[in-house]
Amino acid sequence: MPDLGSKRTLAIDLDSVLADTMVIWLEEYNKGNKSSVKKDDIISWDISKILNISITEVSDIFTYIWDKRWKDIPPTEPSIGNTVSNLHNKGFRISILTKRYRSSVANVIKWLDFHKIHCDDLLFVYDDAPKTNYPFDILVDDAPINFSELVHPRIGILFNQPWNKNFTWPIRINSLSEAINLI
Repeated sequence: MPDLGSKRTLAIDLDSVLADTMVIWLEEYNKGNKSSVKKDDIISWDISKILNISITEVSDIFTYIWDKRWKDIPPTEPSIGNTVSNLHNKGFRISILTKRYRSSVANVIKWLDFHKIHCDDLLFVYDDAPKTNYPFDILVDDAPINFSELVHPRIGILFNQPWNKNFTWPIRINSLSEAINLI
């Protein structure tokens, strides 16, 4: 992959790319349902179908953890703030691009500060607009749907998670620190 140089925008998803949200989501789900579902059991993006629960219940748990347990949400890798800073120091403008409910915004900001994650832009998507509607050159995301409208010269890097293993995509990483070598 060519060196994209300075002033390029690297958009990074929050949930399951920076924040390992599913770890805490599953703790809450398992507690409430007296179950022992593991992250590796979530093999499809549509959690509601995998667990046979409503989309509202899925959303309610996400809302709860970002409201009450945001400090418990681990980063996807140790020293994630340093990793993001290294990407910024390579000359990239860092945009965190995340779909979410408005009620979680304040705690997302606290979580980013808590983990010392630098960003030049923090973009919250509140509706069903595709992430491709937003300005970036490279997108790092775990959701295959966010790559469906991605066209060259934009680049998508898929962050490996159990729910996207069956999605064919040429550029994948297991940790954000791997992106430094790709770009």
